[in-house]
Amino acid sequence: MSIDGIVQTGVFFLRNGGKVASGKDTGRVGAAAAQLGSLTDKVANTASIFSDAAKSATGFIDKGILTAANKIGKEGAVDAVNKFAQKSAETCGTNSIFGAVASKAINPLLVGAAGIRVLKDEDQYAALIEEGSAMSLMFGAEKLMKSTKNNFLTLTASSDSALKEAINSGGLEKILAQTAQKFKGLSKNGQTAAKVGLGLLFVAGSIGAYGIGKTVGKKLSGRDE
Repeated sequence: MSIDGIVQTGVFFLRNGGKVASGKDTGRVGAAAAQLGSLTDKVANTASIFSDAAKSATGFIDKGILTAANKIGKEGAVDAVNKFAQKSAETCGTNSIFGAVASKAINPLLVGAAGIRVLKDEDQYAALIEEGSAMSLMFGAEKLMKSTKNNFLTLTASSDSALKEAINSGGLEKILAQTAQKFKGLSKNGQTAAKVGLGLLFVAGSIGAYGIGKTVGKKLSGRDE
């Protein structure tokens, strides 16, 4: 697991966990828990001092999930769980069944937290407009950033000839290829620092997009005064 993914998941967990702990937004407790689960799954696949403990935790929970699926008695339940985990590993880079479930649950739980904020608001119609605008822009920005980041990381693993071809193509791919070329010239520590920066940039972009969306929503709802 790349360090950028660990950084962004960790920061999101701390941010949402902090809001829950402070009582400012207790509806985020589910999302924070899912982010902790996803973070544990990511750490389990590293060479850090925490990897063994993380592997033990995810392995224990995976056994519980499979036992529960087996006790359901429905034919193919265990196979369905394993296929879900395998597909998640291919698309999201998760390493366990628990990690797959946690990763897939984060966004729906964030939407649920937004729903709770709407229900708690005195003007629920205005709150719905504001949260809808904020969440839509946030998810849209995250999808764009994830796609761009994945393209960049793919280019960093490409051959020099492939990079030159991408540079000659022009447009965004040219910019990404030029950046990837500079990245490949960095030392190992420099590359690690750059990936940490990528993770932090993703978090900043997500938070910024939510804030802009909320501002737009307030103008639409008439509560921007």
